[in-house]
Amino acid sequence: MPTKNNRNAKKERILNAALKLFSQQGFHATTTKEIAAESGVAEGLIFYHFGDKRKLLLYLVNNFSFVTQLQKDAGELWKLPAEEALFQYGLAYLGFLRTNMDYLMLIWSPELIRDAEVSNEVSRLIGGFGTAGSSILKQAAGPKHPSEHTVQVAMMMMTSSILVYCMLNSRFKQEALPLGDESYIRELVRLLMRGFNEES
Repeated sequence: MPTKNNRNAKKERILNAALKLFSQQGFHATTTKEIAAESGVAEGLIFYHFGDKRKLLLYLVNNFSFVTQLQKDAGELWKLPAEEALFQYGLAYLGFLRTNMDYLMLIWSPELIRDAEVSNEVSRLIGGFGTAGSSILKQAAGPKHPSEHTVQVAMMMMTSSILVYCMLNSRFKQEALPLGDESYIRELVRLLMRGFNEES
C-alpha cells in the first residue's frame, strides 16, 4: 500500500509536469498522457488526484501564492524600518517571480487570458500580493493614515513594476536593464515612498 508521502510526491510530480508542459505547449495542446509521461506516473493517477485536466489547471492556478511565502517572512519584515521592509518585500517578490516563471508564462498565455475563471483567480492572487505589502506601507505612513485606495494603488504600482522588470530581465538579461536587482528595487521603493508621503 502506497504511503501518504509517496502519494504526495507523485501528486507533486504531476503538478510540476503539468505546469511545465502547460507553460511550454499551452493548456489545450497538452494531453494527460504527456503529463503522465513527464511525471513518471500512470495517467489514471492524474484523474484520481484531480478529476480531469481542467481541474488540474485550476488547482495549479489556485495554489500559487506569494502571500504564503510572505507570511513566513512577516515576523522579520516587521522588525525592519518601513523602507527597508518594502525593499526586502520587493526582493522576495522578484525572487518568487523568477522561481515561478513557468507559472507566469502559463497565466499570461493568450489562451488563459481569455479564460474567465482563470482570470478571476489571477485577479484574486494579484490582490493578495498587494494586500500583503499594504500593511508594510501603512506602517511607513505612521499616523498619517492614507486612504485604502492610495495604499492599493501604491502597492499595485510596486508589484506591477517588479513584474515588468522580471519579464524584461528574463527576456533581455542585463542588456536592456542597466540597474541590478537591488538598485532597481531600492530606487523603486524610494520613489514610491516619496510619492506616498507627499500624498499622505
